[in-house]
Amino acid sequence: MERNRAEVSICGTNYVLSGEKSEEKIKEIGKYVDDELRRTSKMLNSNPNYKCAVLAAVNLAEKLMDNSDLLLKVQTENHQLDNDVKHYISLWENAKKQVTDLKEKIGNDNDKAVQDSERYKALEAKCSDLENAYFDLQRENVSLRNEMRNLERLKRDDE
Repeated sequence: MERNRAEVSICGTNYVLSGEKSEEKIKEIGKYVDDELRRTSKMLNSNPNYKCAVLAAVNLAEKLMDNSDLLLKVQTENHQLDNDVKHYISLWENAKKQVTDLKEKIGNDNDKAVQDSERYKALEAKCSDLENAYFDLQRENVSLRNEMRNLERLKRDDE
Protein backbone atom coordinates (compact mmCIF):
# COMPACT_ATOMS: atom_id res chain seq x y z
CA MET A 1 0.00 0.00 0.00
CA GLU A 2 1.14 3.54 -0.68
CA ARG A 3 2.63 5.57 2.15
CA ASN A 4 1.41 9.15 2.38
CA ARG A 5 3.12 12.10 4.05
CA ALA A 6 1.76 15.21 5.68
CA GLU A 7 3.32 18.10 7.55
CA VAL A 8 1.65 18.82 10.88
CA SER A 9 2.25 21.34 13.65
CA ILE A 10 2.19 20.00 17.20
CA CYS A 11 2.67 22.58 19.94
CA GLY A 12 4.31 24.95 17.46
CA THR A 13 6.82 22.42 16.12
CA ASN A 14 6.42 21.11 12.57
CA TYR A 15 6.64 17.35 12.00
CA VAL A 16 6.43 15.30 8.82
CA LEU A 17 4.28 12.25 9.54
CA SER A 18 3.87 9.34 7.14
CA GLY A 19 1.52 6.40 7.03
CA GLU A 20 -0.90 4.38 4.95
CA LYS A 21 -3.79 6.72 5.79
CA SER A 22 -4.73 9.59 3.49
CA GLU A 23 -2.92 12.92 3.85
CA GLU A 24 -6.12 14.46 5.29
CA LYS A 25 -6.39 11.71 7.90
CA ILE A 26 -2.71 12.12 8.90
CA LYS A 27 -3.31 15.87 9.36
CA GLU A 28 -6.43 15.13 11.41
CA ILE A 29 -4.41 12.81 13.69
CA GLY A 30 -1.68 15.48 14.09
CA LYS A 31 -4.30 18.10 14.99
CA TYR A 32 -5.85 15.71 17.50
CA VAL A 33 -2.46 15.19 19.23
CA ASP A 34 -1.81 18.98 19.16
CA ASP A 35 -5.24 19.67 20.69
CA GLU A 36 -4.69 17.03 23.38
CA LEU A 37 -1.26 18.45 24.33
CA ARG A 38 -2.63 22.01 24.42
CA ARG A 39 -5.59 20.88 26.55
CA THR A 40 -3.21 19.10 28.98
CA SER A 41 -0.84 22.10 29.22
CA LYS A 42 -3.82 24.39 29.83
CA MET A 43 -4.91 22.11 32.70
CA LEU A 44 -1.38 22.28 34.16
CA ASN A 45 -1.11 26.03 33.52
CA SER A 46 2.27 25.53 31.85
CA ASN A 47 3.85 25.43 28.44
CA PRO A 48 3.87 22.08 26.63
CA ASN A 49 6.81 20.05 27.94
CA TYR A 50 7.78 16.49 28.74
CA LYS A 51 5.33 16.27 31.66
CA CYS A 52 2.49 17.52 29.42
CA ALA A 53 3.45 15.00 26.75
CA VAL A 54 3.36 12.14 29.26
CA LEU A 55 -0.02 13.22 30.64
CA ALA A 56 -1.38 13.68 27.11
CA ALA A 57 -0.09 10.20 26.22
CA VAL A 58 -1.82 8.79 29.33
CA ASN A 59 -5.09 10.55 28.35
CA LEU A 60 -4.80 9.24 24.79
CA ALA A 61 -4.04 5.72 26.07
CA GLU A 62 -7.10 5.92 28.33
CA LYS A 63 -9.29 6.98 25.38
CA LEU A 64 -7.78 4.20 23.28
CA MET A 65 -8.51 1.60 25.97
CA ASP A 66 -12.04 2.93 26.48
CA ASN A 67 -12.62 2.69 22.73
CA SER A 68 -11.10 -0.81 22.70
CA ASP A 69 -13.47 -1.86 25.49
CA LEU A 70 -16.38 -0.28 23.64
CA LEU A 71 -15.34 -2.03 20.43
CA LEU A 72 -15.18 -5.38 22.25
CA LYS A 73 -18.63 -4.76 23.76
CA VAL A 74 -20.06 -3.82 20.36
CA GLN A 75 -18.43 -6.87 18.74
CA THR A 76 -19.90 -9.11 21.46
CA GLU A 77 -23.34 -7.57 21.01
CA ASN A 78 -22.98 -7.88 17.24
CA HIS A 79 -22.05 -11.56 17.60
CA GLN A 80 -25.10 -12.08 19.84
CA LEU A 81 -27.31 -10.26 17.33
CA ASP A 82 -25.91 -12.45 14.54
CA ASN A 83 -26.81 -15.53 16.59
CA ASP A 84 -30.27 -14.09 17.29
CA VAL A 85 -30.78 -13.40 13.59
CA LYS A 86 -29.75 -16.97 12.74
CA HIS A 87 -32.14 -18.28 15.40
CA TYR A 88 -35.04 -16.18 14.14
CA ILE A 89 -34.30 -17.13 10.53
CA SER A 90 -34.39 -20.77 11.62
CA LEU A 91 -37.71 -20.21 13.42
CA TRP A 92 -39.08 -18.40 10.35
CA GLU A 93 -37.98 -21.21 8.02
CA ASN A 94 -39.57 -23.80 10.33
CA ALA A 95 -42.81 -21.79 10.48
CA LYS A 96 -42.76 -21.39 6.70
CA LYS A 97 -42.30 -25.16 6.29
CA GLN A 98 -45.15 -25.82 8.72
CA VAL A 99 -47.41 -23.47 6.75
CA THR A 100 -46.46 -25.23 3.51
CA ASP A 101 -47.08 -28.63 5.10
CA LEU A 102 -50.45 -27.48 6.49
CA LYS A 103 -51.48 -26.07 3.10
CA GLU A 104 -50.58 -29.41 1.51
CA LYS A 105 -52.48 -31.30 4.22
CA ILE A 106 -55.50 -29.03 3.78
CA GLY A 107 -55.32 -29.61 0.03
CA ASN A 108 -55.13 -33.37 0.60
CA ASP A 109 -57.97 -33.19 3.14
CA ASN A 110 -60.06 -31.18 0.65
CA ASP A 111 -59.35 -33.75 -2.07
CA LYS A 112 -60.32 -36.53 0.33
CA ALA A 113 -63.48 -34.64 1.33
CA VAL A 114 -64.44 -34.27 -2.35
CA GLN A 115 -63.78 -37.99 -2.91
CA ASP A 116 -65.77 -38.89 0.21
CA SER A 117 -68.62 -36.63 -0.92
CA GLU A 118 -68.65 -38.26 -4.37
CA ARG A 119 -68.57 -41.72 -2.79
CA TYR A 120 -71.39 -40.71 -0.43
CA LYS A 121 -73.51 -39.49 -3.37
CA ALA A 122 -72.82 -42.75 -5.25
CA LEU A 123 -73.80 -44.78 -2.17
CA GLU A 124 -76.95 -42.69 -1.72
CA ALA A 125 -77.90 -43.33 -5.37
CA LYS A 126 -77.21 -47.06 -4.93
CA CYS A 127 -79.27 -47.09 -1.73
CA SER A 128 -82.12 -45.31 -3.52
CA ASP A 129 -81.94 -47.85 -6.36
CA LEU A 130 -82.01 -50.71 -3.83
CA GLU A 131 -84.99 -49.16 -2.02
CA ASN A 132 -86.84 -48.81 -5.32
CA ALA A 133 -86.01 -52.42 -6.20
CA TYR A 134 -87.19 -53.50 -2.72
CA PHE A 135 -90.49 -51.65 -3.14
CA ASP A 136 -90.90 -53.13 -6.62
CA LEU A 137 -90.30 -56.60 -5.15
CA GLN A 138 -92.81 -55.94 -2.36
CA ARG A 139 -95.45 -54.87 -4.90
CA GLU A 140 -94.69 -57.90 -7.01
CA ASN A 141 -94.89 -60.07 -3.88
CA VAL A 142 -98.27 -58.55 -2.96
CA SER A 143 -99.44 -59.02 -6.52
CA LEU A 144 -98.26 -62.65 -6.53
CA ARG A 145 -100.00 -63.33 -3.18
CA ASN A 146 -103.20 -61.86 -4.50
CA GLU A 147 -102.90 -63.96 -7.62
CA MET A 148 -102.18 -67.04 -5.49
CA ARG A 149 -105.26 -66.37 -3.33
CA ASN A 150 -107.34 -65.96 -6.42
CA LEU A 151 -106.01 -69.22 -7.81
CA GLU A 152 -106.67 -70.99 -4.50
CA ARG A 153 -110.22 -69.62 -4.49
CA LEU A 154 -110.76 -70.76 -8.03
CA LYS A 155 -109.43 -74.16 -7.17
CA ARG A 156 -111.77 -74.45 -4.21
CA ASP A 157 -114.65 -73.27 -6.25
CA ASP A 158 -113.85 -75.92 -8.86
CA GLU A 159 -113.82 -78.63 -6.31
